[in-house]
Amino acid sequence: MIVMRPGPPRNGRRNAAVLAVLAAVASLAAAGGCARQPEWGSVAEAAGQRQRVECTGGTGPAVVLVHGIGDEAGSASFDAVRAELPEGRRSCRYDRPGAGDSPAPTRPGRDADALDRELDAVVRRAGGPVVLVGHSFGSYPVLYYALRHRDLVAGVVLLDGVDPQLGLRAALGVTSLADAGTGEEALDLAAVEQQVRAAVAGAGPAPLADTPLVVVRRDRSLTPQWTAAQERLAALSTGGSLVPASGSGHEVPHDAPAAVVDAIARVSG
Repeated sequence: MIVMRPGPPRNGRRNAAVLAVLAAVASLAAAGGCARQPEWGSVAEAAGQRQRVECTGGTGPAVVLVHGIGDEAGSASFDAVRAELPEGRRSCRYDRPGAGDSPAPTRPGRDADALDRELDAVVRRAGGPVVLVGHSFGSYPVLYYALRHRDLVAGVVLLDGVDPQLGLRAALGVTSLADAGTGEEALDLAAVEQQVRAAVAGAGPAPLADTPLVVVRRDRSLTPQWTAAQERLAALSTGGSLVPASGSGHEVPHDAPAAVVDAIARVSG
């Protein structure tokens, strides 16, 4: 006679599954609390500082995306723009040291020359003359680089950028640059601004010569002072133009990605 042995009760199997899930959660907590997002790109070195860089695609002059400053600053601010770039268009994003997914810099007081070296490492990886796209504070390293390495720059796009004549304090709405949030970037904003202003002032009436330039400005919360600042940015090149991003606030890459992609196409020839 065959004896049928009863299986474990259903609630026993359910309890075992719950215990397995709890064990997995406990393991994650012991390892650091939660699972990390997959890392992107690779960590590259620029003059002793480490930053995360990723280049994709292979057609057209590479688009190098330069983010602003703040506690949440990073290349993720360009996600909507990258999603709308033509398929296969070469583009490079990077998080400066201390921003986004990059480790904090080992030296404080980083100036415009430090930003220039870090951006140059990305441009060299991109290959060939590039289109530089700078948002907000990102216009400073973009302008500084375009003035110093004109042969490596095919075009420039500034997204509600900071006009050196207006300055960072007015642009950021702070009474002191010490009050401007830069996350862990350890930037010397006063030195950066002084160097960028000197580079622009010393390059003549059209500092960028005939470099293709499109300035895309916000459409909301616009003041005459900000409009004039954006017009001055567009006048930095004899080939410059100013375009409003319909319905956009200061976060142009997020609010109007199509306008950004159109500007990139215009300066790409």
